[in-house]
Amino acid sequence: MEQEQAILSFDNVVKYFKQGTGSVLALDKLSLQLYPGMVVGLLGKNGAGKSTLIRCALGIMAPTNGTISVLGEPATQLSADTKLSIGYVPQQQFGYEGFTVRNALDLHSSFYPNWDKELEQYWLDRFQLDEKQSVQKLSVGQRQSLSLIMAMAYRPKLLVLDEPVASLDPIARRQFMGDIFELALESGSAVLFSSHITSDLERVASHVALIKEGQLVLFDEMDNLREHIKVWKVEPDFIIPEHICVLAKKANQLVVKKSGKDLIVQGVLSESSLNLENLFVELHQ
Repeated sequence: MEQEQAILSFDNVVKYFKQGTGSVLALDKLSLQLYPGMVVGLLGKNGAGKSTLIRCALGIMAPTNGTISVLGEPATQLSADTKLSIGYVPQQQFGYEGFTVRNALDLHSSFYPNWDKELEQYWLDRFQLDEKQSVQKLSVGQRQSLSLIMAMAYRPKLLVLDEPVASLDPIARRQFMGDIFELALESGSAVLFSSHITSDLERVASHVALIKEGQLVLFDEMDNLREHIKVWKVEPDFIIPEHICVLAKKANQLVVKKSGKDLIVQGVLSESSLNLENLFVELHQ
């Protein structure tokens, strides 16, 4: 059977930034692939490399080494058709000052032949946006809602969201996060979204990519993380087996990724599970 093409692919990507007389490493030999239907939550501390990864994915900046492709094309040399297949919502909203919501959507939709009017109206109703309202009078959360509609209503094959719901109220945020996974499956899209709200990631992400100091520390299905990432309390003279991947170590406590749910290891005194927030904390202590 022919291998399904990745919508977004990073292959051994390295990115340096010049700083004074030297350079700073932002991405360190990072590889990952997003396929249709995948919703990947991007998690990491400020400065971990998330924004650099997103800018490289969009072709805004080129990697120092390695390759990045979107729908089979180099990210920095995308065709017009492929660009029309990418949706992007930045962390800070901008544009369409002086327009009403209706006029802004009409202008924006004119650039996209595949614009879905029914989907647009669905999200206008869900976000309770008044089409007659002036864009410049919208609240920060309302502007973010409008940006989400503009990025999703043409059903892009790759949807990139940078802190997409940070300014939404809890009800609107839950509604949006509850629908985004269904939208990805329905449209055969891949979604990459950065968020500090781990409960949102757990609710909607099919996969989690955790970046630390430019390195991809974890990239796995959410269900696998729940099942295989464990905290072990071990004996003082515990010897780590070769087949166990240790993600963090502190005194007699280990954060490990197990290879099998029935695995029993001598010297482990207790085993407990972690939610995503606690895993994030443990990996950064």
